[in-house]
Amino acid sequence: MANSGKGFTLVELAIVLFVITLLLGGMLTPLSQQIAERQNSDTRHTLDAARTALAGYALSHRDSSGKPYLPCPDRHGGIGAGDGEEDRLADGRCAVVVGGLPWHSLGVAEVDAWGNRLDYAVSPDYADASHGIVHNPVPATQVSLCQEKTCTQPLAAAAVVLSHGRNGFGAHNAVGKTNLVPISADERANTDSTPRFIMHPPTAADRADGEFDDLAIWLSPAWLLGRLCDPASDCAAP
Repeated sequence: MANSGKGFTLVELAIVLFVITLLLGGMLTPLSQQIAERQNSDTRHTLDAARTALAGYALSHRDSSGKPYLPCPDRHGGIGAGDGEEDRLADGRCAVVVGGLPWHSLGVAEVDAWGNRLDYAVSPDYADASHGIVHNPVPATQVSLCQEKTCTQPLAAAAVVLSHGRNGFGAHNAVGKTNLVPISADERANTDSTPRFIMHPPTAADRADGEFDDLAIWLSPAWLLGRLCDPASDCAAP
């Protein structure tokens, strides 16, 4: 007796597999976007926590006259590099202006959402343990943020904390190694050890200027003094 049932033909199977692929693709793309958005959000929370910890450090560290000061960066190279501790010279000044966030000294997260350590730059007059921060006159800043390489309108900063974003180019990872060199000029500017940083909305790899996905927060002099000097006499010049 002949079998009256019919199986799927190869053409029908191919169509079914094609439809399933389309459905999976439509589900996976939003999922990858959700993961990327969550990682960005988590890293921004890490940056905000670092900024709060920096202000907390200054409130609990004072010079001989009672003036607060910020922590020093953790050197990227040399003795004690990458240990999460600030590197300060015997005279109270910082060993470097640009380095890693001293996460261990501050008691904050070691890495961002992509497993890379945060960079940190601080203007010397805001982190000198021999003479703390005064508000009159406001200390000069050496750290700045720019929206483009020409930096026609630099934003003065007492300190900057930077994540090298999802691509992680130029970052120092948790095992002490340095990731691949950035391709775009703007991301390279954020890895050249100078206290001038580029910060603008992200751009894709196919853009003329290349990919940019760095994230940063900064402590402006006004923001910092507003949190450290209450009352204002706490930061008054002697």
